[in-house]
Amino acid sequence: MAHSPPILLISLDATRYDYLLNQAGEWRWPFFKHFAEKAHIFQNAYTPSPWTPPAHASMFTGLSPSEHGVVEGQLWLKNHHQTLARFLNKKGYRTIGISSNPLLGPITNLNKDFDTFYELWKNPKRVQEAAQFLRFDDIILDSHDVLQKAIDILSNELSTGSAKPIFLFLQLIGPHNPYRPTARALANQVGLYTDEVWDRVKRINQDWRYFYAEGWVLSDTETSLLRQLYLAELDDLNAGLERLFTLPWVERAAQEGHIIITADHGEMLGEKGHIHHLFNLYEPLIHIPLLWKTPGQSKAVSHEEFIQHQHLFPLIRRLLAGETEALSEWQFSAPEFATASLLNPVEILQGLDGIDDTAGDPFRHDQIARVGNDRKVIWHSNGHHECFDFSVNHQEVENQFSLNGTNDAELLDGCEREFRQFNQNTVQVEKMMFNLGYF
Repeated sequence: MAHSPPILLISLDATRYDYLLNQAGEWRWPFFKHFAEKAHIFQNAYTPSPWTPPAHASMFTGLSPSEHGVVEGQLWLKNHHQTLARFLNKKGYRTIGISSNPLLGPITNLNKDFDTFYELWKNPKRVQEAAQFLRFDDIILDSHDVLQKAIDILSNELSTGSAKPIFLFLQLIGPHNPYRPTARALANQVGLYTDEVWDRVKRINQDWRYFYAEGWVLSDTETSLLRQLYLAELDDLNAGLERLFTLPWVERAAQEGHIIITADHGEMLGEKGHIHHLFNLYEPLIHIPLLWKTPGQSKAVSHEEFIQHQHLFPLIRRLLAGETEALSEWQFSAPEFATASLLNPVEILQGLDGIDDTAGDPFRHDQIARVGNDRKVIWHSNGHHECFDFSVNHQEVENQFSLNGTNDAELLDGCEREFRQFNQNTVQVEKMMFNLGYF
């Protein structure tokens, strides 16, 4: 193995793990099937937060959101944090970042420490305003455009070779709504629907806020169309990744280096009355893909241990230090908040801006989920807590707290204490997010 192997970290926006598989649990898409044949596959990977800034802050720092402080009320990654890019710079790497999401770049400081950082979402053909005055949903790129822009940049960046080893971070926003797949993908994935169904789904596809503001309930037919549009975006993503992996540097990295493919979070497609990726911590939103190919790997290795974004940086550090079995021997360590009733949980945060929700808003409030091997607890700042039995499956069908009338006081009290330690001034951040189209 090369002493300083090339490293490629690919982050897929809003990509659900279960939608990469078919109903038989096999890989649905040819690219992922081929890649997984010679990679580590983590079956229980969870985002620490179902939103781009905190998830990537964890990816880059090796810290949980409660440690790095990038949460809804504070999106700026503070300069004192050590990052993966800075660590690799000190190891002699040239670090290149490419992002197609405006929340992953200068306005959140998540581009810090990269030698070169490209923002694909910027359109040179129009007058560019400051990022905080752009409507977020107007600048989402589809999978085809994102991959083509990235390929063009990389063909130029990597054509001359480099005396230094390269760390490349590539963020692909294509699966993020609004879903605008190519005609090819539409023909492959989307069936026939009436104009009425198309009109309703187009409205919430273009701007998900209508769904919540107007109290929409999707019909089965509308849900089917929404999910097929999402599948069509994944179809385009698959085709784009296949093109990406024909680039000479990427082909070499696939043989000699580390390639990590994950997602910042999943996406709700009508489950439990939700779309998009806000206001909940259910499994379709927080259970993410994570595949990791190591230098010279020739067979698939499956893992059932929990893993989250904050574990990637420490694992890379161990692997570069010569601990070649760090992935094969990966074991999740129980965090400090583990309790007798939830021995080995991961934690996921939604919101956590420190604002008490006294109005009981069913959507806009803070949540903390703790997922263990046998059950999952979701703490809500409005008091409507949930508990799901995971001993049989992860379907989240019945709230055990409602069924038996009891709560897990130890777990819920711990979540309450964690919530109370946050007391951020959110006015400036919320103004920026409003201008980006989030509220």
